[in-house]
Amino acid sequence: MADYGVSRIVVRDAVKVLASEGLVVKRQGAGTFVRALKPQQRRIVGDFYGSRPTSSPFARASKAAGQEPEWEYQSRATTAPKAIATRLNITAGDPVMRTNYRFFADDTPVMLSTSYEPLAITQGTSIEQPEAGAVTGVIPRMDSIGVTITHVTEEVTARAPRPYETENLGVPAGVAVLAIERTYYADDLPVETADIIVAADRYTLAYKVPIPPATDA
Repeated sequence: MADYGVSRIVVRDAVKVLASEGLVVKRQGAGTFVRALKPQQRRIVGDFYGSRPTSSPFARASKAAGQEPEWEYQSRATTAPKAIATRLNITAGDPVMRTNYRFFADDTPVMLSTSYEPLAITQGTSIEQPEAGAVTGVIPRMDSIGVTITHVTEEVTARAPRPYETENLGVPAGVAVLAIERTYYADDLPVETADIIVAADRYTLAYKVPIPPATDA
C-alpha cells in the first residue's frame, strides 16, 4: 500500500489476480508468498510408440528422464457409462474393468489415469486384472492374449483442475491441467480407453509420429 499509494482493497484484489495465475500461494496463518520458480517441464508422454513397448510406457518414459517410476492403483469390475461405452463401441451397461491410477516420479505425483477395458475381451484371461500379472502396459498385455493393438488415438484439452485432481496432483491455484482421452485399437476394435490428467505447468506432451515410406507411383 505504501509503495504504490493504493488502498487495501486494491492490494487484496491484485493478490487475488496473482493467485489465480498461479504466481503466489497462500499459507494459512502465515501470509501470501511468491511461488517457487516454474519447474522444468518434463516429457512424461514422450516417444511411447517409436518401437513396440514390452512394459509400462510410463515406466519407460520416466526412466528415460532419469526418474524413478511408481504407481498406485485400484481395479474393480463395473458397468460402462454411456460416454465410455461410446468410446469402446459397446452398449452402455456392458461389463468393463475400471482401474484408477496415480503415477509418481521420484515420489512426486505426476499423473492420474482412469482406464476402462471391456470384460468381453479380457474376462477369464491372465490379464483380466490389469496389474495382477507379470506383464504391464496395455500393448504388451493385449499381445500376451493374442490381441494385437494397431493404433492409438488421443484427444488433448486444457482445463481447470477438479478438486480431487488438485488434491492428488498438488496443482497450485491458477494452473491448468492437460486432459488426455486415449483409446487403443486392434484394427477397428477399441480394446481400452483412458482419461489421463497431468499438470500443465510441469509436463510437456511430446510425440514421435511415424511417416509411412513413399511408394512408387
